[in-house]
Amino acid sequence: MYPTTEMNQATTHFSSGALDQERLSKTCILVLVGIAVSFLAQKLLQVHRLRALERLHGWGELLRESEFQYDFLGIAKAIQLASHFRKRTSLAYTNALFMKYGETYVSNVIGHRPIFTCNADNTKHLLSTAFVDFDSSPLRKPLFEYITPHGIFTLDGPDWKKSRDQLRSRLSNLRKIIDLDSCEQHFQAFLRRVPPKGRAFDVQSCTFALSLDMQTQFSLGESVDAQSFSQSKEKKRFVEDLLYLKERIVQDGFRGPLRHFFPKGRFHQSCLRAREYVTRYATRQVEQQISNNEKNDGIPPASAFNMRDREISQCTDQALSILLANDSMSTTLSGLFFCLAQDDRALKKLRASIIATVGSTPPTWGQLGSLHYVRWVIQEGEKAVSNLRFVR
Repeated sequence: MYPTTEMNQATTHFSSGALDQERLSKTCILVLVGIAVSFLAQKLLQVHRLRALERLHGWGELLRESEFQYDFLGIAKAIQLASHFRKRTSLAYTNALFMKYGETYVSNVIGHRPIFTCNADNTKHLLSTAFVDFDSSPLRKPLFEYITPHGIFTLDGPDWKKSRDQLRSRLSNLRKIIDLDSCEQHFQAFLRRVPPKGRAFDVQSCTFALSLDMQTQFSLGESVDAQSFSQSKEKKRFVEDLLYLKERIVQDGFRGPLRHFFPKGRFHQSCLRAREYVTRYATRQVEQQISNNEKNDGIPPASAFNMRDREISQCTDQALSILLANDSMSTTLSGLFFCLAQDDRALKKLRASIIATVGSTPPTWGQLGSLHYVRWVIQEGEKAVSNLRFVR
Protein backbone atom coordinates (compact mmCIF):
# COMPACT_ATOMS: atom_id res chain seq x y z
CA MET A 1 0.00 0.00 0.00
CA TYR A 2 1.09 3.59 -0.72
CA PRO A 3 1.54 5.99 2.11
CA THR A 4 -1.20 8.58 2.30
CA THR A 5 0.98 11.46 1.09
CA GLU A 6 2.30 9.55 -1.91
CA MET A 7 -1.19 8.34 -2.77
CA ASN A 8 -2.53 11.89 -2.74
CA GLN A 9 0.32 13.03 -4.98
CA ALA A 10 -0.34 10.15 -7.42
CA THR A 11 -4.04 11.02 -7.48
CA THR A 12 -3.22 14.68 -8.07
CA HIS A 13 -0.87 13.83 -10.94
CA PHE A 14 -3.43 11.50 -12.48
CA SER A 15 -6.18 14.12 -12.27
CA SER A 16 -3.90 16.79 -13.69
CA GLY A 17 -2.87 14.55 -16.62
CA ALA A 18 -6.45 13.63 -17.41
CA LEU A 19 -7.44 17.30 -17.26
CA ASP A 20 -4.62 18.31 -19.64
CA GLN A 21 -5.62 15.57 -22.07
CA GLU A 22 -9.25 16.70 -21.92
CA ARG A 23 -8.24 20.32 -22.58
CA LEU A 24 -6.06 19.23 -25.51
CA SER A 25 -8.96 17.26 -27.00
CA LYS A 26 -11.30 20.23 -26.67
CA THR A 27 -8.70 22.54 -28.22
CA CYS A 28 -8.28 20.20 -31.19
CA ILE A 29 -12.03 20.01 -31.66
CA LEU A 30 -12.33 23.81 -31.53
CA VAL A 31 -9.50 24.20 -34.07
CA LEU A 32 -11.13 21.72 -36.44
CA VAL A 33 -14.52 23.41 -36.05
CA GLY A 34 -12.88 26.78 -36.70
CA ILE A 35 -11.21 25.48 -39.86
CA ALA A 36 -14.48 23.97 -41.06
CA VAL A 37 -16.42 27.20 -40.38
CA SER A 38 -13.74 29.29 -42.08
CA PHE A 39 -13.74 26.97 -45.09
CA LEU A 40 -17.54 27.05 -45.29
CA ALA A 41 -17.61 30.86 -45.00
CA GLN A 42 -15.04 31.15 -47.78
CA LYS A 43 -17.07 28.83 -50.00
CA LEU A 44 -20.28 30.80 -49.35
CA LEU A 45 -18.49 34.09 -50.11
CA GLN A 46 -17.18 32.68 -53.39
CA VAL A 47 -20.64 31.47 -54.37
CA HIS A 48 -22.13 34.87 -53.47
CA ARG A 49 -19.56 36.72 -55.62
CA LEU A 50 -20.10 34.33 -58.52
CA ARG A 51 -23.88 34.78 -58.34
CA ALA A 52 -23.44 38.57 -58.24
CA LEU A 53 -21.30 38.46 -61.39
CA GLU A 54 -23.82 36.22 -63.11
CA ARG A 55 -26.63 38.69 -62.33
CA LEU A 56 -24.51 41.73 -63.28
CA HIS A 57 -23.60 40.42 -66.73
CA GLY A 58 -26.80 38.50 -67.39
CA TRP A 59 -25.09 35.12 -67.44
CA GLY A 60 -26.85 31.87 -66.94
CA GLU A 61 -25.61 29.66 -64.15
CA LEU A 62 -22.20 28.24 -65.03
CA LEU A 63 -21.94 24.51 -65.56
CA ARG A 64 -20.00 22.68 -62.86
CA GLU A 65 -17.89 19.59 -63.15
CA SER A 66 -20.20 16.75 -62.19
CA GLU A 67 -17.48 14.13 -61.81
CA PHE A 68 -16.40 15.56 -58.45
CA GLN A 69 -19.69 16.95 -57.19
CA TYR A 70 -19.26 15.19 -53.82
CA ASP A 71 -15.61 16.16 -53.48
CA PHE A 72 -16.37 19.20 -51.32
CA LEU A 73 -12.71 19.86 -50.51
CA GLY A 74 -11.57 19.61 -54.15
CA ILE A 75 -8.78 17.18 -53.30
CA ALA A 76 -9.64 14.54 -55.91
CA LYS A 77 -9.67 17.19 -58.65
CA ALA A 78 -6.21 18.43 -57.64
CA ILE A 79 -4.85 14.89 -57.65
CA GLN A 80 -6.30 14.22 -61.10
CA LEU A 81 -4.81 17.44 -62.50
CA ALA A 82 -1.39 16.50 -61.12
CA SER A 83 -1.71 12.97 -62.50
CA HIS A 84 -2.52 14.14 -66.03
CA PHE A 85 0.36 16.60 -65.94
CA ARG A 86 2.76 13.85 -64.85
CA LYS A 87 1.52 11.58 -67.66
CA ARG A 88 1.67 14.49 -70.16
CA THR A 89 -2.01 14.04 -71.03
CA SER A 90 -3.13 17.47 -69.81
CA LEU A 91 -4.07 18.67 -73.31
CA ALA A 92 -6.32 15.70 -73.99
CA TYR A 93 -7.87 15.99 -70.52
CA THR A 94 -8.50 19.74 -70.87
CA ASN A 95 -10.00 19.40 -74.35
CA ALA A 96 -12.28 16.58 -73.16
CA LEU A 97 -13.60 18.79 -70.35
CA PHE A 98 -14.34 21.69 -72.71
CA MET A 99 -16.12 19.33 -75.08
CA LYS A 100 -18.18 17.96 -72.18
CA TYR A 101 -19.04 21.18 -70.31
CA GLY A 102 -18.74 23.80 -73.05
CA GLU A 103 -16.36 26.74 -73.48
CA THR A 104 -16.79 27.97 -69.88
CA TYR A 105 -17.32 26.00 -66.69
CA VAL A 106 -16.48 26.21 -63.00
CA SER A 107 -14.52 23.69 -60.94
CA ASN A 108 -13.39 23.10 -57.35
CA VAL A 109 -9.68 22.71 -56.60
CA ILE A 110 -8.63 22.57 -52.93
CA GLY A 111 -11.22 25.10 -51.82
CA HIS A 112 -10.75 27.40 -54.83
CA ARG A 113 -13.46 27.82 -57.48
CA PRO A 114 -11.51 28.52 -60.69
CA ILE A 115 -13.44 29.33 -63.86
CA PHE A 116 -12.03 27.62 -66.95
CA THR A 117 -12.74 29.19 -70.34
CA CYS A 118 -11.42 28.89 -73.89
CA ASN A 119 -13.81 31.50 -75.27
CA ALA A 120 -11.91 34.33 -76.99
CA ASP A 121 -14.53 36.98 -76.14
CA ASN A 122 -14.38 36.04 -72.46
CA THR A 123 -10.61 36.37 -72.46
CA LYS A 124 -10.67 39.77 -74.19
CA HIS A 125 -13.36 41.04 -71.82
CA LEU A 126 -11.41 39.81 -68.80
CA LEU A 127 -8.13 41.43 -69.81
CA SER A 128 -9.59 44.70 -71.09
CA THR A 129 -12.41 45.86 -68.80
CA ALA A 130 -13.33 43.23 -66.22
CA PHE A 131 -10.00 42.28 -64.67
CA VAL A 132 -10.92 43.86 -61.32
CA ASP A 133 -13.88 41.46 -61.05
CA PHE A 134 -11.56 38.44 -60.94
CA ASP A 135 -8.75 37.75 -58.50
CA SER A 136 -6.18 35.19 -59.56
CA SER A 137 -3.39 36.30 -57.21
CA PRO A 138 -4.01 33.49 -54.66
CA LEU A 139 -3.27 31.05 -57.49
CA ARG A 140 -0.57 32.93 -59.42
CA LYS A 141 1.37 34.75 -56.71
CA PRO A 142 2.77 31.63 -54.93
CA LEU A 143 3.96 30.35 -58.32
CA PHE A 144 5.77 33.48 -59.55
CA GLU A 145 6.76 35.49 -56.46
CA TYR A 146 10.23 33.92 -56.19
CA ILE A 147 11.22 34.69 -59.78
CA THR A 148 9.26 37.95 -60.36
CA PRO A 149 8.27 39.35 -56.94
CA HIS A 150 6.76 42.50 -58.51
CA GLY A 151 6.03 41.22 -62.01
CA ILE A 152 2.76 41.19 -63.91
CA PHE A 153 2.12 37.51 -63.02
CA THR A 154 2.46 38.21 -59.29
CA LEU A 155 0.47 41.42 -58.92
CA ASP A 156 -3.26 41.98 -58.94
CA GLY A 157 -5.68 44.92 -58.92
CA PRO A 158 -4.25 48.45 -59.42
CA ASP A 159 -0.64 47.22 -59.18
CA TRP A 160 -1.30 44.71 -61.97
CA LYS A 161 -2.84 47.44 -64.14
CA LYS A 162 0.16 49.70 -63.53
CA SER A 163 2.60 46.92 -64.45
CA ARG A 164 0.57 46.07 -67.56
CA ASP A 165 0.55 49.72 -68.65
CA GLN A 166 4.33 49.87 -68.20
CA LEU A 167 4.78 46.79 -70.37
CA ARG A 168 2.39 48.20 -72.97
CA SER A 169 4.34 51.46 -73.02
CA ARG A 170 7.56 49.53 -73.43
CA LEU A 171 6.12 47.64 -76.40
CA SER A 172 4.36 50.61 -78.00
CA ASN A 173 7.10 51.58 -80.46
CA LEU A 174 8.29 48.35 -82.06
CA ARG A 175 10.26 50.14 -84.78
CA LYS A 176 12.44 51.75 -82.15
CA ILE A 177 13.13 48.67 -80.05
CA ILE A 178 13.26 45.85 -82.62
CA ASP A 179 16.14 45.56 -85.09
CA LEU A 180 14.95 43.78 -88.24
CA ASP A 181 18.53 42.90 -89.21
CA SER A 182 18.97 41.00 -85.92
CA CYS A 183 15.62 39.27 -86.47
CA GLU A 184 16.79 38.20 -89.92
CA GLN A 185 19.97 36.72 -88.42
CA HIS A 186 17.93 34.73 -85.90
CA PHE A 187 15.60 33.53 -88.65
CA GLN A 188 18.53 32.36 -90.78
CA ALA A 189 19.81 30.44 -87.73
CA PHE A 190 16.35 28.88 -87.48
CA LEU A 191 16.52 27.77 -91.14
CA ARG A 192 19.89 26.11 -90.53
CA ARG A 193 18.21 23.89 -87.92
CA VAL A 194 15.51 22.75 -90.36
CA PRO A 195 16.61 19.52 -92.09
CA PRO A 196 16.47 19.37 -95.91
CA LYS A 197 14.29 17.25 -98.22
CA GLY A 198 11.20 17.27 -96.03
CA ARG A 199 12.65 15.22 -93.17
CA ALA A 200 10.75 15.26 -89.89
CA PHE A 201 12.05 17.44 -87.05
CA ASP A 202 10.89 18.91 -83.74
CA VAL A 203 9.43 22.20 -84.94
CA GLN A 204 8.30 23.20 -81.43
CA SER A 205 11.80 23.17 -79.93
CA CYS A 206 13.11 25.10 -82.95
CA THR A 207 10.42 27.79 -82.75
CA PHE A 208 10.99 28.05 -79.00
CA ALA A 209 14.70 28.69 -79.56
CA LEU A 210 13.89 31.24 -82.29
CA SER A 211 11.42 33.16 -80.13
CA LEU A 212 13.78 33.02 -77.13
CA ASP A 213 16.63 34.49 -79.18
CA MET A 214 14.40 37.30 -80.45
CA GLN A 215 12.85 38.06 -77.08
CA THR A 216 16.15 38.11 -75.20
CA GLN A 217 17.54 40.40 -77.90
CA PHE A 218 14.64 42.75 -77.21
CA SER A 219 14.40 42.33 -73.41
CA LEU A 220 18.10 42.15 -72.53
CA GLY A 221 19.74 43.84 -75.50
CA GLU A 222 21.63 40.63 -76.27
CA SER A 223 20.50 37.21 -77.47
CA VAL A 224 21.11 34.05 -75.44
CA ASP A 225 22.07 32.27 -78.69
CA ALA A 226 19.63 29.42 -78.08
CA GLN A 227 19.96 28.38 -81.75
CA SER A 228 23.74 28.55 -81.83
CA PHE A 229 25.84 25.40 -81.86
CA SER A 230 28.57 27.28 -79.93
CA GLN A 231 26.47 28.78 -77.13
CA SER A 232 28.47 29.91 -74.06
CA LYS A 233 28.17 27.93 -70.81
CA GLU A 234 26.65 30.92 -69.00
CA LYS A 235 23.92 31.43 -71.60
CA LYS A 236 23.25 27.71 -71.80
CA ARG A 237 22.85 27.60 -68.02
CA PHE A 238 20.39 30.50 -68.13
CA VAL A 239 18.28 28.79 -70.81
CA GLU A 240 18.28 25.57 -68.76
CA ASP A 241 17.22 27.49 -65.64
CA LEU A 242 14.48 29.31 -67.56
CA LEU A 243 13.12 26.07 -69.02
CA TYR A 244 13.15 24.40 -65.61
CA LEU A 245 11.40 27.37 -63.98
CA LYS A 246 8.66 27.40 -66.61
CA GLU A 247 8.09 23.65 -66.23
CA ARG A 248 8.11 23.78 -62.43
CA ILE A 249 5.68 26.71 -62.33
CA VAL A 250 3.25 24.80 -64.54
CA GLN A 251 3.68 21.65 -62.43
CA ASP A 252 2.99 23.53 -59.20
CA GLY A 253 -0.01 25.21 -60.82
CA PHE A 254 -1.55 21.80 -61.48
CA ARG A 255 -0.56 20.49 -58.04
CA GLY A 256 -2.21 23.36 -56.18
CA PRO A 257 -1.56 23.28 -52.39
CA LEU A 258 -0.02 19.82 -52.86
CA ARG A 259 3.05 21.65 -54.25
CA HIS A 260 4.20 22.26 -50.66
CA PHE A 261 5.04 18.55 -50.35
CA PHE A 262 7.64 18.74 -53.13
CA PRO A 263 11.22 20.00 -52.53
CA LYS A 264 12.02 23.44 -53.96
CA GLY A 265 15.77 23.70 -53.47
CA ARG A 266 16.59 23.52 -57.17
CA PHE A 267 13.72 25.89 -57.99
CA HIS A 268 15.05 28.57 -55.63
CA GLN A 269 18.58 28.16 -56.97
CA SER A 270 17.34 28.52 -60.56
CA CYS A 271 15.36 31.64 -59.57
CA LEU A 272 18.45 33.17 -58.00
CA ARG A 273 20.71 32.45 -60.98
CA ALA A 274 18.12 33.62 -63.53
CA ARG A 275 17.52 36.91 -61.70
CA GLU A 276 21.26 37.51 -61.35
CA TYR A 277 21.73 36.93 -65.08
CA VAL A 278 18.89 39.29 -66.12
CA THR A 279 19.78 41.90 -63.47
CA ARG A 280 23.20 42.45 -65.05
CA TYR A 281 21.58 43.44 -68.34
CA ALA A 282 18.87 45.46 -66.58
CA THR A 283 21.56 47.37 -64.65
CA ARG A 284 23.36 48.22 -67.87
CA GLN A 285 20.15 49.48 -69.50
CA VAL A 286 19.03 51.55 -66.50
CA GLU A 287 22.44 53.14 -65.96
CA GLN A 288 22.55 54.09 -69.64
CA GLN A 289 19.08 55.61 -69.37
CA ILE A 290 19.99 57.55 -66.20
CA SER A 291 23.17 58.82 -67.84
CA ASN A 292 21.16 60.08 -70.82
CA ASN A 293 18.61 61.74 -68.53
CA GLU A 294 21.34 63.50 -66.59
CA LYS A 295 22.79 64.91 -69.79
CA ASN A 296 19.44 65.93 -71.27
CA ASP A 297 17.35 66.91 -68.24
CA GLY A 298 19.94 67.66 -65.59
CA ILE A 299 18.58 65.20 -62.99
CA PRO A 300 20.59 65.51 -59.73
CA PRO A 301 22.87 62.52 -59.01
CA ALA A 302 21.12 61.82 -55.69
CA SER A 303 17.74 61.52 -57.39
CA ALA A 304 19.25 59.33 -60.08
CA PHE A 305 20.79 57.05 -57.44
CA ASN A 306 17.47 56.66 -55.62
CA MET A 307 15.77 55.87 -58.90
CA ARG A 308 18.42 53.36 -59.97
CA ASP A 309 17.68 50.39 -57.69
CA ARG A 310 13.93 50.67 -58.15
CA GLU A 311 14.23 50.85 -61.93
CA ILE A 312 16.66 47.91 -62.06
CA SER A 313 14.31 45.70 -60.03
CA GLN A 314 11.34 46.76 -62.14
CA CYS A 315 13.22 46.22 -65.40
CA THR A 316 14.34 42.76 -64.21
CA ASP A 317 10.77 41.76 -63.36
CA GLN A 318 9.47 42.99 -66.71
CA ALA A 319 12.16 41.19 -68.71
CA LEU A 320 11.63 37.92 -66.85
CA SER A 321 7.85 38.23 -67.24
CA ILE A 322 8.28 38.53 -71.01
CA LEU A 323 10.63 35.54 -71.11
CA LEU A 324 8.34 33.41 -68.94
CA ALA A 325 5.54 34.14 -71.44
CA ASN A 326 7.81 33.08 -74.30
CA ASP A 327 5.64 30.04 -75.05
CA SER A 328 2.86 32.13 -76.59
CA MET A 329 5.00 33.09 -79.58
CA SER A 330 6.65 29.70 -80.07
CA THR A 331 3.35 27.82 -79.65
CA THR A 332 1.65 30.05 -82.22
CA LEU A 333 4.47 29.55 -84.72
CA SER A 334 4.76 25.79 -84.29
CA GLY A 335 0.96 25.39 -84.43
CA LEU A 336 0.82 27.60 -87.52
CA PHE A 337 3.47 25.51 -89.28
CA PHE A 338 1.54 22.37 -88.32
CA CYS A 339 -1.68 23.76 -89.85
CA LEU A 340 0.03 25.07 -93.00
CA ALA A 341 1.69 21.69 -93.56
CA GLN A 342 -1.82 20.25 -93.96
CA ASP A 343 -3.21 23.03 -96.20
CA ASP A 344 -1.26 23.28 -99.44
CA ARG A 345 -3.67 25.86 -100.91
CA ALA A 346 -3.18 28.32 -98.03
CA LEU A 347 0.59 27.71 -98.05
CA LYS A 348 0.91 28.53 -101.79
CA LYS A 349 -1.26 31.63 -101.44
CA LEU A 350 0.76 32.79 -98.44
CA ARG A 351 4.05 32.35 -100.27
CA ALA A 352 2.75 34.16 -103.36
CA SER A 353 1.52 37.13 -101.31
CA ILE A 354 4.89 37.49 -99.57
CA ILE A 355 6.86 37.34 -102.83
CA ALA A 356 4.49 39.85 -104.45
CA THR A 357 4.94 42.33 -101.59
CA VAL A 358 8.51 41.74 -100.38
CA GLY A 359 10.26 39.69 -103.01
CA SER A 360 13.19 37.47 -102.03
CA THR A 361 14.96 40.01 -99.80
CA PRO A 362 14.37 40.65 -96.06
CA PRO A 363 11.34 42.91 -95.51
CA THR A 364 11.37 46.52 -94.35
CA TRP A 365 9.03 48.03 -91.75
CA GLY A 366 6.96 49.61 -94.51
CA GLN A 367 6.54 46.28 -96.31
CA LEU A 368 5.54 44.48 -93.10
CA GLY A 369 2.50 46.74 -92.82
CA SER A 370 1.38 45.65 -96.29
CA LEU A 371 1.46 41.90 -95.60
CA HIS A 372 -2.28 41.66 -95.02
CA TYR A 373 -2.63 37.97 -95.90
CA VAL A 374 0.22 37.11 -93.53
CA ARG A 375 -1.62 38.91 -90.71
CA TRP A 376 -4.84 37.04 -91.50
CA VAL A 377 -3.04 33.69 -91.56
CA ILE A 378 -1.42 34.41 -88.19
CA GLN A 379 -4.77 35.41 -86.69
CA GLU A 380 -6.41 32.25 -88.03
CA GLY A 381 -3.43 30.27 -86.79
CA GLU A 382 -3.90 31.67 -83.28
CA LYS A 383 -7.53 30.61 -83.35
CA ALA A 384 -6.64 27.18 -84.72
CA VAL A 385 -3.99 26.65 -82.05
CA SER A 386 -6.38 27.68 -79.26
CA ASN A 387 -9.00 25.24 -80.58
CA LEU A 388 -6.58 22.53 -81.69
CA ARG A 389 -7.75 19.12 -80.49
CA PHE A 390 -5.35 16.51 -79.26
CA VAL A 391 -4.00 14.52 -82.21
CA ARG A 392 -3.07 10.91 -81.54
